Amino acid sequence: MNEAIVTIKATESELKCLIWSLNAIKTIRLPVEPEWKKPYKALLKDLEKIRDGIQEERRNIINDKKKEEKLRNIDCETCD
Repeated sequence: MNEAIVTIKATESELKCLIWSLNAIKTIRLPVEPEWKKPYKALLKDLEKIRDGIQEERRNIINDKKKEEKLRNIDCETCD
């Protein structure tokens, strides 16, 4: 069976809700084999990677802005 790849747009709050719900599913204890949990755990892992990537990118943007600010301050001090 072929699998399709799709693009899904979601906000960070929606991503948080998905991660929360998948964590809830992961912790469910039923008296049956936990094989049904595997796709949910895989999806959770993928979404956590996406969330971590977003957080890392946000940190990089903030750090870049701080570096630019420092450079501007240094340039202004040498202008006098």
